[in-house]
Amino acid sequence: MKTRDILSGAGLLAAILAGSGVATATPTQTQTQVAVQVFQFRPGQVEVKAGTSVTWTNGDDITHTVTSGIPEQRDGRFAHRLEGRGAAATVELTPPGVYPYFCERHPSMRGEIRVN
Repeated sequence: MKTRDILSGAGLLAAILAGSGVATATPTQTQTQVAVQVFQFRPGQVEVKAGTSVTWTNGDDITHTVTSGIPEQRDGRFAHRLEGRGAAATVELTPPGVYPYFCERHPSMRGEIRVN
């Protein structure tokens, strides 16, 4: 799996998927957006094809993280700090599987990516 950080402005927020359901990437879609806002990942569950990049964009004024695993057991696949509004991080997910993640600063913030 490859990870890469992207520095971006608030422009990405316009492209963020809203709601709390499961978002599914279409076969031609290679990037999926997740908003980090009001102590939530939106959508909280995302289903994508292998090789899709997932970008988290912080909509809050405070720092959040996107850390793979669960608060009790980090798995080391990815860990990114989103320091304030507009900060973003992107992870490209290649191997199929289920990828839980959370915010280290706010452990009740959790999300999940399913890669097919």
